[in-house]
Amino acid sequence: MKSTQHNNGENGQVIVLMALLMIILLGFAGLAIDGGNVLTQRRRGQNAADNAALAYALKRNLGQNDSTGATAMNTILSSNGYVNGQANTSTSYSTTTSSSGGTVTLVLTSTVPTAFIHIVYNGPVQYTVQAQAQWISSIAPMAGFAIVGMSNCAAVGGNTIDVTGGGNSGGINVHNGDMFVNSTETNSSNDCAIDPPTSANNTGITVDNGFSIVSVGGYNYSGVQNMTQPITTGYNNGVPITDPLAGLSEPTCTSNGTSANGVYQPGNWNGSNLGAGTFQPGIYCITGDLTLSGQNAITANGVVLYFINGGMRFTGQAGITLSAPTSSNCLGTFPATSASCTYQGMAIFVARTNTSTIEIRGNGGSAVTGTIYGLSATVQARGGGSDGTNVNCPNLPNNEETCIIGQVIAAHAYGNGNGSLDVTYQEPVVYHPPPTIRLTK
Repeated sequence: MKSTQHNNGENGQVIVLMALLMIILLGFAGLAIDGGNVLTQRRRGQNAADNAALAYALKRNLGQNDSTGATAMNTILSSNGYVNGQANTSTSYSTTTSSSGGTVTLVLTSTVPTAFIHIVYNGPVQYTVQAQAQWISSIAPMAGFAIVGMSNCAAVGGNTIDVTGGGNSGGINVHNGDMFVNSTETNSSNDCAIDPPTSANNTGITVDNGFSIVSVGGYNYSGVQNMTQPITTGYNNGVPITDPLAGLSEPTCTSNGTSANGVYQPGNWNGSNLGAGTFQPGIYCITGDLTLSGQNAITANGVVLYFINGGMRFTGQAGITLSAPTSSNCLGTFPATSASCTYQGMAIFVARTNTSTIEIRGNGGSAVTGTIYGLSATVQARGGGSDGTNVNCPNLPNNEETCIIGQVIAAHAYGNGNGSLDVTYQEPVVYHPPPTIRLTK
């Protein structure tokens, strides 16, 4: 009987193979366990970097300096365990700035502790993440323009900027800002973009020295003496602009307004039910015309008058003193359309499809502070001249009887009869969209 012989050397080979297999298995285990940990830590680092970059952008958007932004950024990082130069962490950031905002780029590198992978890999296990945040300052729509005439008269007819009626002192006067005309002439006879008065006695259409009338197209006003000639044409390459407040939703009111003893509360109103007295801060959603006569007056501070349909007209000595909401007297929480805090700087908002007229009458010493916005509406002065006394406008040229301090954005802007439409541009009091911050990477 033949015996079977075994090669004892094969036993050693099996041990070596088993050892190699164990190393390979441990390597895979290390890759699975430590690799998963790296991915988890990387997500954690990315979240921390994103929040830190946003914290920096927020501080800069509030007008604070780089040092304050960096402190806010490092606070977020350290609260998540990332301190530059400690615990194998490295952070750096860079910024670019402009007049309208800026961008911050944050780079975070961190070393991750390992459990198994060091058996097959002796180097550090690191990840690097990058976060980029942008801040955009709050810039007033059509900043620098006291009157923005939105009507494209060449397409829809009518006049964009016009002095009408037979009065001797009426006109359109702009102080501390420019005038914008969103149209061009179709021929030499209609003067639809700007129709100046024919009488030399009128105030005319003027802007202060150092400012100008800006038009998207050409003009044809030679020979008119009482008008500041447009000196800038071809704005937006000659193409009429669209709604400069397109991103702003129309206001809403969630309840009906009430009144007692001449004190009115914000809410839904029929214009005929509003009268002389004090309007408390908030949004007034008005259906129909708001009219006032005699020597009656309205005082409304921190108020938005939102005309759903209908407009506003005062006769006799009636007048209004109206100021838009500010951060100190607005109600509600941005961005709710029922919150007047959403409409800081907005005194009158005319629904975009409302073609009614908003009259700022002179005889009663009317004064509006803020933005008057009516994409399809007409804003006009009517009645008395502009050389009276208005205690609400004591520092304006000629101490205008009727004055708007802020900005008018409307389809048409008219001076009527003896009434002058006088607008003084003041950047701080006009509507500004809220400043924004966002992640861009």
